Amino acid sequence: MAEVSSMQQAVEVLRGKGLSNRDILSNVDNSHFPFEDEEVVMTFIDLQIECSSDKDFNKLVAYLYDFDLKD
Repeated sequence: MAEVSSMQQAVEVLRGKGLSNRDILSNVDNSHFPFEDEEVVMTFIDLQIECSSDKDFNKLVAYLYDFDLKD
């Protein structure tokens, strides 16, 4: 599942930059990212693309908090 891999990679980058799950969820749908770090901003843009539907956003939440989603 390619989108999960991309989502996981984005989350790993953001967590590696010190962002919490709450930081990630709070900023994933912004139009302006309040970060100086270009890698963080570009990663959020990638993550927005990965989470363009409610279903994909739910996958992000499930991944961040180790929930098991049943389709």
